Amino acid sequence: MNKKPGLLFSVYALAAIILATIFHFSLPGGKESTLHNAKNVVNYLFVCPMKNNTWDSVSNMLSKGENYIFYFVCFIVIVLLFSWGWALYQNLLKDKFSADAYKRPWEITKVIFWIIVVSMVLIKTPNYYRAKVHVNSNSWVLCENTSENARAVRVRNNKY
Repeated sequence: MNKKPGLLFSVYALAAIILATIFHFSLPGGKESTLHNAKNVVNYLFVCPMKNNTWDSVSNMLSKGENYIFYFVCFIVIVLLFSWGWALYQNLLKDKFSADAYKRPWEITKVIFWIIVVSMVLIKTPNYYRAKVHVNSNSWVLCENTSENARAVRVRNNKY
């Protein structure tokens, strides 16, 4: 039996939220944009305006130092590997298992894991993964025809 049903529920809820966000699921159906000439639908893309919000500002600021963050995390991971190795070495020397030797490396491992998760969430915003399109020197992102403020533009006018 599972001793922590709250943890399992939060994992399922997080997975459902991520899937709903990725595939743009929504409860109310959006108003669908239509094209006048249905036979030329392959010549059009649906684009939405890029929203510059707080997440994008934080992401742009942190992405400039992304290499430094990566180097710092790599350094900490190397130190972490040495601490795990040292704990293992101490247990092998004593020829007896001692869980106390692993407490500090395990704490550091948890902290590093959450630093990586928070950094990736802050650096990689939803607009980071969306294809950017430049139409008449304005930045847009590709979207579905049911998205809010979706506009149809001809493919040949775009620069990717």
